[in-house]
This record gives sequence, C-alpha cells and structure tokens, in this order.
Amino acid sequence: MMKNKKTYLLTMIVTCLVIGFASYFAWKIEFFEYTSGLENITGGPISYIIALLPFLVISILSAAGITLCIYIRKYYIKKDYVAGKFCEERAGRRTGRRIGGRQADKFTLIRWVSMISSTILLIFGARMFGTWFSSIDLPVLSCAIDGEQLGESGCYYLTHLSDLFTLPWKEIIMFLLSLFGFLLLFGRIFCGFVCPMGLLQDIVHSIRQGLGIEGISLNEKLYQGLKPVKWFLVIVFLCLCFVGGNFCNFCPAVSLTPAFAGFKVSLFVSGFIMVMVIVGSFFKRRFWCTICPMGYLMGLVYKITPFRLKKDCQSCTECGACYEACPMGIKSIYTERENEDVTTTDCIMCGECIKKCPENNALSLKFAGKDLYKASRKSFMFGYKEMEKKNEHK
Repeated sequence: MMKNKKTYLLTMIVTCLVIGFASYFAWKIEFFEYTSGLENITGGPISYIIALLPFLVISILSAAGITLCIYIRKYYIKKDYVAGKFCEERAGRRTGRRIGGRQADKFTLIRWVSMISSTILLIFGARMFGTWFSSIDLPVLSCAIDGEQLGESGCYYLTHLSDLFTLPWKEIIMFLLSLFGFLLLFGRIFCGFVCPMGLLQDIVHSIRQGLGIEGISLNEKLYQGLKPVKWFLVIVFLCLCFVGGNFCNFCPAVSLTPAFAGFKVSLFVSGFIMVMVIVGSFFKRRFWCTICPMGYLMGLVYKITPFRLKKDCQSCTECGACYEACPMGIKSIYTERENEDVTTTDCIMCGECIKKCPENNALSLKFAGKDLYKASRKSFMFGYKEMEKKNEHK
C-alpha cells in the first residue's frame, strides 16, 4: 500500500509539472505580452470573454490535470485491494457524505459571504464606487495590475521598492501606516476571510467533496516536506524586493483578479503556478496557503494581533479531530497540553478545527478576549444526526 501511495504521489507531481510547463508555453502569444502594456477591455461582452481567455485556459488545463491524476490513482489502487477500500471509505463514496459530522454553521456562512464580497470589491471596487483609495493599502490581492480595485496593493510596492520611493513622502508614510496597521489588526485572518485565492481554493475543495473524490491527507512528514518550498518562495519574494525584480511574474493571482476585471496581462510563470495551485488545492485543501510567501510574512505578527485561537486543555479529549480538520496542518492545536493560546504563524483563522471539535469550549476563536466562535458538542451532534438522516433517505 505504501509503495503504491509513494509511486502515485510521484506520478501526480510529475504529471502536474508536465501540465504546468504546457501551460507556460501556451502563454507565449503576442496578445498577452507584458511589453505591450496593460490594456483595459471596454468592447463589450465578447472582449471581456477574450480577456478571460487566460483563466479559462488555466481552468481547462487544471481540469485535465485533475482528471489525469484521478485515473492514475485508480490504476494504482486497483493493484491493492486494501488501499482501494480505504480510499473508498475516506472519500465517502458509498454514502456520498462528507467526512465529519457538523453542518455549515453561521460562522462558516459568514466566512463564505466575506470571501465572496471581498473578492468582488477587490476586483470591481473602484468601478463600483467611482473612486480609487490610494492610501488604503491591503497586503495582497488588491492587485496593482488590476486597475479596478478598491485599494492599491501592498505586495506590489514591497516587491517594487524603486517605485515606492518615487512617491511623495506623505504617500509613502500613509502606505506604511495603512499596511502595518492592517497587518497588526488582522494578521492572517485576511487569508481566511478576504483573499480571492483562498476563495478559489475553497471552491475547488468543495467541488471535490461534492464529487465524492478522495483528497490527499498529508502527514507530518509531508507538511515538513512543503516547508522548503515555502521558504524558497519567501526568499525569492524578499530578494526581488531589493534587486528590482517583478514578483508579479510568479504570482498566481495575476491570472485571477485582472482577468475578471477585464484586463489583458501576460501569464508566463504565473499561469504555470496557477495550474499547480488549482490541481494541488483539489486534492489538498488550501494547498497554496501552506506555501504562500505573503501569507507567511503576514503571519509573523500573530503574537500581537487581537484575533486569537484559544484551547481549554482540560476539556480536550485528545481525539485529534482538530488536527485532521486543519487545512494548514497545524499539529500544535492537537498536541498542546499547557498553553491556552494555540495561535501560530500558519493559522488563517478559518475555524475548521473549532467546527469539527466535539467538546464544549475546547477550542474558541476570540477577538480582544471576546468569543467569536467556540466548539459545541450539541451543535456537532445535531449536525451529525441531520447528515445521517439525509444519507438514509438517499
């Protein structure tokens, strides 16, 4: 079983790389060259669809990659009966159910509404409100390449320091104050409630669950294996800050927000990375978030942000449901036995660990000491029973 699993993982990685490189060369069309400049599409729905062409091609390549990975996996698990039964149960194919017992609650619905509305505002905000708030600098994905966003992009100026210091000093000061103020107040909750890339990954994850396809459960070793990738991207990001490079060439968001706003942009490396992100996020929830350099840098201020993830170690029964549910693979939520505060650099405050926790108040999300969301045995069991009833009627 282990041999087949390792072979499958290796084959899937190679497949994703091949598809990614195919997408890389697909963008070598003069129509999408950076040198031709950013072009706003105003010619009606046909022109807008043309502007969406890069994202549509990425979606098709990603779907092809996902399908190929699924068929490759089926080929390998056919050779191992035990592995096949295990995958069938984990995917919930017999009953069509999701793994876990609790239904979507108010917190989850609020998070989805927040992500959807934030994505719309970040892409179409300036057009909707008829203004450009140049002094409101969000850390990521109010993409500077997208001329329709509500606020300017902090990550653009951080990777283009030469452009930053051409601004008047008042604007530079406002940029720094608004950026660091935003980070200190919210930290990585931005990733769980605002980021359009997070929304895309959650949609892809929901599609996989709806289809009853098994994902990949990463263990501690695999999470450790992703750390060098994350650190490599962090180093690249920081180096580009000082050498005048363009991180936008590597940012997968460039193929998302500008396209939906109706802007033609070049998608060389970023298109390749976006295919990898979609395929990876289909099998592993929030795959990009585990290696995102901007997300990690935002998380460095977690010790002083007012949003905290708290644990009542006395109420914890060590069931491990929180660790299994966490899309970021934060093991300390499960293993911590002394400290009440279990907030970490990687925590995106998505609340999945709280949602799957069956013990009253064992886990809770707080803002400045006040409860926003906490674990409840009653809610957990109610959701489980309702789900079982639906499965019986199917």
